[in-house]
Amino acid sequence: MVGVGTKLLEDFSKQLQIDDPEERRMISGVTWDQYEALLEDFEDRPGYRIAFLDGMLEIMSPSRRHEISSENIGRLLEVYFEEMRIRFWGLGSTTFRRAERAGGAEADKSYNLGTEKEFPDLVIEVIVTSGGG
Repeated sequence: MVGVGTKLLEDFSKQLQIDDPEERRMISGVTWDQYEALLEDFEDRPGYRIAFLDGMLEIMSPSRRHEISSENIGRLLEVYFEEMRIRFWGLGSTTFRRAERAGGAEADKSYNLGTEKEFPDLVIEVIVTSGGG
């Protein structure tokens, strides 16, 4: 038998998913120059993540659940790094791109470990699903 508290929690979880959608749009046939122009256009519009690989562009608007998970994972990692005395640089959701590989992405969180480098040693990408069952 399902308890009242469990039922309320399930209803609340379903309502959160309805009220807090994670939106994604995919566009194919995009050139590198179009990708870079789009990054410039979106530079002053926080809240969007843009990824590009081999002519495929993804624009994502993360949900609140996505951002909470990303921040919590980041905080846990940083506490671990500090406890283990691992030198780190948090790069956040910096856009990393390489024209010669026709690819670019923004991680949810990224870190350099030991020394500062051009590209991160550790990248965190949170995927929010509707769950099972």
